[in-house]
Amino acid sequence: MADEKKKILVVDDERDIVNLITDFLEGLDFQVVSASDGEKALQIAIAEKPDLITMDIMMSNKDGYETCLLLKENAATSQIPIIVLTGRNSEQAALAAESFGADYYLSKPFSLEELASVINHLIS
Repeated sequence: MADEKKKILVVDDERDIVNLITDFLEGLDFQVVSASDGEKALQIAIAEKPDLITMDIMMSNKDGYETCLLLKENAATSQIPIIVLTGRNSEQAALAAESFGADYYLSKPFSLEELASVINHLIS
């Protein structure tokens, strides 16, 4: 029986970013689900139990910091690694992401190869 594909939840309110990451990850044989805001991300994460989440910070409804914190506080989702992908390129933003429970921080623009490397490290 073939191994089941690892599932990644991509959360970003920019559809172009979601499409770019989705196409890239599907090409690497991951299953990808997506959400456009924090509220939908919470619902999908609880229902789908992804192996990893990539998340933007600046989104409507619930921002990435609040969503990350809520995911890490929920017993059903607390062990899912979260990579924050954001246009906020500062040490302060990276420290904030870490304080809200993010496992890794990448600033936009980021390299898809670097993203793949981080994902493989976190879910191997």
